[in-house]
Amino acid sequence: MSTISPPRLDELDRCILAALQIHARANWQQIARAVGTSDSTASRRVNQMLDDGLMQIAASTDPLRCAEGYPVLVQITGKAGSAADVAKELALRQDVRFAALVTGSFDVVIELIIRSQTELGHVLFNEIDKIPGVWSTATESVVCHYKLANVWLRGALDPAASARLESERGIVQPVTPKALDDRDRALVDLLSEDARASFAVMAQQLATSESWVRRRLDVLVREGRLRFSTIVDPELFGYTAPTLYWLQMDLKHVEEAASILMNQPDVRYVAATAGYSDITVEVVLRDQQDLHRFNTQVLGGLPGLHRAEAGLELATLKRAFILNHRTLDLLDQGPGRNAIPREGASA
Repeated sequence: MSTISPPRLDELDRCILAALQIHARANWQQIARAVGTSDSTASRRVNQMLDDGLMQIAASTDPLRCAEGYPVLVQITGKAGSAADVAKELALRQDVRFAALVTGSFDVVIELIIRSQTELGHVLFNEIDKIPGVWSTATESVVCHYKLANVWLRGALDPAASARLESERGIVQPVTPKALDDRDRALVDLLSEDARASFAVMAQQLATSESWVRRRLDVLVREGRLRFSTIVDPELFGYTAPTLYWLQMDLKHVEEAASILMNQPDVRYVAATAGYSDITVEVVLRDQQDLHRFNTQVLGGLPGLHRAEAGLELATLKRAFILNHRTLDLLDQGPGRNAIPREGASA
């Protein structure tokens, strides 16, 4: 695997990406106002980063709120020399939303979206366990999402600009889970191909009015049934220690601890889990010193924490259902390896 560092982006790119992490469908005027530049510059920078494969804007449904299934975290230990191949095979599955190679007790972590315990049993014992190179698995049900967001560059923006973008995006409201109807599914399918497609283009392809597209998209986003994620490699900005944590807690303190964690700006995922741990956390950290800070100052102060296990993310192969082809290509380098065919844009 290559160890060549990717090119870093400049401060304006950082600010633009921070704005897109908060509001992925913000128009050029909204982005430009938030970062203090012109509409044309904002447009040019975003399109260049997309063309270069340095970032990806993804649209995906929330399986819990759309009654499509529920997430399960699977930690996998591989036989010596097999972890990368196992991770690649799992990342290519359509029911995998997240896949990464990590350090620590496990080699690979994935998030599966499954519809029933029967389906989970089939996937685990008839599919994953039979992948060559898999040694063992540990499985956790995600029982509650406290935070599920790729917003970790927020500090690049003025707080007032961040608040304005949040207001323009809209606040997610709790709703009773319900399946998408055929028209909503068609809208989501279009956005999965181009998350920033214009209302006019979507209306034309769906043979409907722009007002209907605007109204339905607003409802889906505010209900949390549709999510937009701006995905970028943290290393582009010098963040070299993205880390997953598995926390074993005194159960009466889970809610309080989760509230503390979800308010940390460098935390992008917090979930209550049933299985190996009680809370799973993903955090974007700058380096080993920052890792030490998080361990001692944040985790060290959590009420009810019994044990914390960390796994540094060595390579993220998939996020928000989007394959990271740059990572896959790097893993695929070396004698005797066959290239994985590309499907879709780089992440």
